[in-house]
Amino acid sequence: MRAWGAIAVAVALLWGGSSTALAKPKSTTQYKYYTVSGDSAVELYIAMMKRGPHVNGDQAYASTTATQTLDGRFLRTSNCRLHDMNLSFQFTIRLPKLSSTKGLSKTTRDRWQAFSQFLRKHEETHRAIWLACAADFEKRAMAVKASTCEAADAEIARLADAARIACNKKHDAFDAAEQKRVAKHPFVKQVLAPPKKQTAALAAQKPAKKKRKSVF
Repeated sequence: MRAWGAIAVAVALLWGGSSTALAKPKSTTQYKYYTVSGDSAVELYIAMMKRGPHVNGDQAYASTTATQTLDGRFLRTSNCRLHDMNLSFQFTIRLPKLSSTKGLSKTTRDRWQAFSQFLRKHEETHRAIWLACAADFEKRAMAVKASTCEAADAEIARLADAARIACNKKHDAFDAAEQKRVAKHPFVKQVLAPPKKQTAALAAQKPAKKKRKSVF
């Protein structure tokens, strides 16, 4: 099975005349889908591997990408610090979507539905991890005080790099734990069944035409 990768982030630092008070990181999420089709769990899996997103060069079932925007204004008194700060994320979550249930057994349909929900929850957890990391970074950045604004800017950039590294470790730890769960998922176990069982499962899902019944 393929691992989910860490979220890719593009960062823009814009120090300007914002007047908005400090608030929790804001976010928007766009869901995008790629279609898969097939008459069995194995065929659906193959379709995911062919049409799914690439994460860090690897094929994946689903992915989450995020664009981060950070802007704020420095306040200079006896020292320099951020007066206010706006941090927002634009997430894109890409998931597989079944184009048709025709030809699939009820068992496979049910397992696919459960697997789809599993993938969505997984990606939404990545989103939650990023937002938690962002909230912690925002708190630390707002606490920065320096003798010059240049020094404050440099310290905030250092904090941003440290937050990114720490957050990626959290994503990796989450993915490692999820790999154990995904390996035990009924849909995945059906896909990875021993060859003889796969053959039997495929045969059971493809009866002779005269015996075929509607799956709707």
